[in-house]
Amino acid sequence: MAPRLIAALAIGGTLAAGAGSDFQEGVRHYAAEDYREAQAAFEVALEEAPDSSKNNLWLGLAIGRRLQTMSAIRRLGALPLARRVKRQFERAVELDGENLEALDALLGFHLEAPPMVGGSKARAREIAELIRREDPVLGAVASAECHEAAGEFGNAASELARARDLAPDDIGPVLAQAAFLARRGDDTASGELFELAFRLDGDNPSVWIAAARAWSEAESREFVEKAAGLAKRYLQTPKPAANAEPYFEVRALLRKLQRAL
Repeated sequence: MAPRLIAALAIGGTLAAGAGSDFQEGVRHYAAEDYREAQAAFEVALEEAPDSSKNNLWLGLAIGRRLQTMSAIRRLGALPLARRVKRQFERAVELDGENLEALDALLGFHLEAPPMVGGSKARAREIAELIRREDPVLGAVASAECHEAAGEFGNAASELARARDLAPDDIGPVLAQAAFLARRGDDTASGELFELAFRLDGDNPSVWIAAARAWSEAESREFVEKAAGLAKRYLQTPKPAANAEPYFEVRALLRKLQRAL
């Protein structure tokens, strides 16, 4: 599972005061990227509070990360786990339809997972509209993801422009639009937006890694060098939240960048 925009910027808010010790243990393991132990702890937390949207969400996140860190061969034999990720996210949304993090996680599943384990681009569009009901800005970003996944780039650009209009100084839409433009090959416009992001919140590791990922595909050696520097900086900094970009992914990105230099 790729890191999600909402998760990267807002999921720290789920660590509510009074959360059970098993849940907190799961979060500690998750932050340490020990996803098997995190899953075990969240399983216990869920047994104690099966109607907790938060417990269902984080159990799904832990299982998703376990899958992501498996070898390709082992992943092929773990299809039931992939289907369970979907079930946990669906249950989290069922229990709390206003849980934006759960909605975002379920959106990501449907956009990224193949149909054989339940992924559905059509369902992703429905979820994007549910997000829009709760938060018009995040809903526009979510809708843009759906349009981009379908190759509807003009519609995606329009949704991102709408998100920026609704919240011009919100870091999330700025990063989303900057990354989109980078993927479309518009390095100049993308670079200007990343400069804005750094002015708005230059100490946020989520900004560094978003720029690093975008610039990793740039043809300019200068941008690739900047990306490598940001990846190194991220690896030298404590993660801002348990569900921030995992170090194993950033290390892989850095190796890719170093090969390109």
